[in-house]
Amino acid sequence: MISPVNKYFCSHLKIHVTRVAKYIKSKRPDIKLFIWHDMLSQLVNSGYNNITELIELIVPMIWTYVDDVKLWFDDGFWVKFSMFREVWVASSFKGSSGETTTMSYIAHHQRNQQTWLEAMYIASNRHKVNFAGIVITGWSRYDHMLSLCELLPSSIPSLAYALQTIVYGYIDYEKNITISTSLLGCDRMPLWEKSMQVTYITCSFPGHEMYEIMYQYDTLLRQYEETMSFVRLFITDIHLRQNYIHYKRSQECLQRLIYLEDQMIYFITAFQRVCVFFFTPDIGSEWLQTYFMRKFREVQYRINFIERRLKTQTSWPQRPLPNNTAFIFVKRRNITNLNLL
Repeated sequence: MISPVNKYFCSHLKIHVTRVAKYIKSKRPDIKLFIWHDMLSQLVNSGYNNITELIELIVPMIWTYVDDVKLWFDDGFWVKFSMFREVWVASSFKGSSGETTTMSYIAHHQRNQQTWLEAMYIASNRHKVNFAGIVITGWSRYDHMLSLCELLPSSIPSLAYALQTIVYGYIDYEKNITISTSLLGCDRMPLWEKSMQVTYITCSFPGHEMYEIMYQYDTLLRQYEETMSFVRLFITDIHLRQNYIHYKRSQECLQRLIYLEDQMIYFITAFQRVCVFFFTPDIGSEWLQTYFMRKFREVQYRINFIERRLKTQTSWPQRPLPNNTAFIFVKRRNITNLNLL
C-alpha cells in the first residue's frame, strides 16, 4: 500500500516528467527520451495507471554496475518494466568501483557486461522485456563535488574488453590474447585484478601512455605501503612528538625513505608530463593532490625529521617521557547543536 506522502510525490513526479517529455517531443519528435529506472521506480510500483501516458513518451534506462546483475533484479522488477515498449540497460567500463578508485581493473567491468547479457536473455524470454540497447557508461566522478576516479585514457583496455564481451558474449583465453595483443598492442595481458606483484606493461593503443603510468602508480603505491609499514614501526607518533629516535633503526628507515622519495619525485614529473597530452592543466594537479601529495609530504616529513635528529640528538630522555604523564582528555561534540540538514 502506497503511503499518502509517496502518493503525493508520485503524482507530482508524473506531472513533471510528462510535461518535460511532451515539451521535448514537441520540439524533437524523432529523439528517444531516456530516464534512469530508479527515478521511475516509485511510479512503476504505484500501478500501471500512473504511467500509461509516460509509456508513450520515455524509455527507461535500467542501470547497475555490480558483478552479477542476475542477482540484482528479481522477477517482479522485470514484470513491472515489461510494460514499456522498449527498455535500455546501462553497464560501465569505469567510474563505478569506488569513489576513489584510480585503475579500471578489467574483471569487475567484464563481469558486469557478461552478466548483463545473461540477465537480459532471461528477462526477455521469461517476462517478454523488449531490450533495445546497451549503454556502456564511463564515469569520471561519483558526483560533481567528489574527486576524480579512473581517468579515461587509462580505462581504454576496460572499454575494449567490455565491447568485445558484448560482441561475443564472453571472453575466453584465446579472445583475451587477441584483445590484449592485436587490439590493444600490449606486450602482456592487462591486469584483470589488482596485483600484489611488481608489474609493468607496454602498449600502443591511443592513451597507452596514461595506462602505463597508472601501472607505475600501482607499483609505487605498493612500495609506499611496504616502506611506510616498516618506518612506522620505528618512527611512531610518540617519537615525532617527543622529538627523539632510535639511532640505528632510523638510519635503516632513512635509507628506504630516500629511495622511495626519489621514485615518487620521478612519478610526479612523469605523470604531469603524460597528463598534458590528454587533459587541461587542472586535471593532473587535482589528481596528484587527491591521491599522491599527502603520501609524498609524509615521506618528506619523516626524512627531514630523521635527518635532523641524526645530526642533533646526543642523548634521549629517560622514562617516563617529559610532558607525557598527564591524562588525555577528549571533549565530546555536542551534536544537538549541529544543523545537518
